[in-house]
Amino acid sequence: MKKKEKETKKKYNQYSHLKRPTVTLSLDEHKKIAKFCIDNEIKIGEFLRRAGVYCVTKGIVPEE
Repeated sequence: MKKKEKETKKKYNQYSHLKRPTVTLSLDEHKKIAKFCIDNEIKIGEFLRRAGVYCVTKGIVPEE
């Protein structure tokens, strides 16, 4: 007889409702952003989130 598989419960935590996009940066881009963030005492993720939201609300479309 086969045993029924136990239903896996989803683990929820304080970040479960958040999306976590991945951003690929060159070494030079990362260094520039990291230095800026260190100088302004913010995390890189916070900087990227604020920059993205700012661009969307102001209608700024980055050049390719």
